[in-house]
Amino acid sequence: MRDGSILRTAEHVVSTQQAGATILLDVRGGEYYTLNEVGGRIWALLSEGATVTAVVERLAGEFEVPPHQLSRDVEGFVEHLRRSKLLAS
Repeated sequence: MRDGSILRTAEHVVSTQQAGATILLDVRGGEYYTLNEVGGRIWALLSEGATVTAVVERLAGEFEVPPHQLSRDVEGFVEHLRRSKLLAS
């Protein structure tokens, strides 16, 4: 995955906020996913068209996490979303 690539949320996934969590529904597969605050923030930024690099930069300003760890964590999370077919490139 290239950090500068733009990923889109898959058209078959709907999301909503509930009690501080982001709930995703894969309409095709009928599966639900619950994202914590940080995962939900990543999802929201990707939904706005942010690149992985832009997501890392935004989160670095919002959370106190070392940039190298943040980058690794965001990339891993995004890869998980891709493998789950919740994102499209």
